Amino acid sequence: MNNKNLSFIQSFQNLIINNFRNIIIIIGVIVILLVSSQLYIFIKNSELKENSIKFFNTIDNETDLVSNLQNLSNEKNIYSVLSKLKLIEINNKNNNYDVSNELYKELITSKDLNNLYKTAIATNASYALINASYSENTNRFLDDISMYISYISDELEGYASIKNELEYLKLITEIDINNLDYENNDKALELYNKVLNSSLISSSAKERVKKIHEFQLYK
Repeated sequence: MNNKNLSFIQSFQNLIINNFRNIIIIIGVIVILLVSSQLYIFIKNSELKENSIKFFNTIDNETDLVSNLQNLSNEKNIYSVLSKLKLIEINNKNNNYDVSNELYKELITSKDLNNLYKTAIATNASYALINASYSENTNRFLDDISMYISYISDELEGYASIKNELEYLKLITEIDINNLDYENNDKALELYNKVLNSSLISSSAKERVKKIHEFQLYK
């Protein structure tokens, strides 16, 4: 081994020795980060498993069902969403539409849900509150129905029929609740023609809208 190689090896050894403390610190930090990340994943998975068990035990047991669902709904995971949806189902069934309305709002304004889930929830909320408006003969949900319809994504082609049909149904609800004249309502007739002439709207949706239109004209 020549002097040049010996000099290089000696320099490298000196570099290691002189920076040994820093190297140990860096390695230690890396190990701590790796262990911490694995521990975090383990804890989150354990919490998720625990919440999964809690959720399914809760819905299988009628005792304190609402209270237990409310507790689960405060968690930051998928079972929070499922718990809120179950609470909505219960409150809609019991005609507690004000409660379910607030839960709908919490879900669709959540940052944790993607566009598809928000669209599905907004669709469900729109139908539920249209039903609530007729059940209670009130127009106090109409603004919220419009808001929910606006959350139905135009980027999801499968929801084009639903969104247009809901816009028409919302207007029909407003007309019926307020005892307005349908036949001379330009906005209603414009929406009706829009639905029937759109290539994006399914034939089944068009048929439903047509039946409502005819009923409104001849009732």
